[in-house]
Amino acid sequence: MNTGVTTLTKLPDITAIYPFHGDEVLFALGILAFFIAFFIFQIGMETRHHKAIIGDFTASPAE
Repeated sequence: MNTGVTTLTKLPDITAIYPFHGDEVLFALGILAFFIAFFIFQIGMETRHHKAIIGDFTASPAE
């Protein structure tokens, strides 16, 4: 595999060589939104699961 770079004199002229250049912030915000939505969904699912197991039981003070 050849990169085409034979000398380092033109190194500052080389631009980004990976796909989706410039979209890093967009992808980071998308991942952040996914994690926030995932945690909200997970907390709600666990709350419903615990309520199904325990019911509406509330601990009363020991007498």
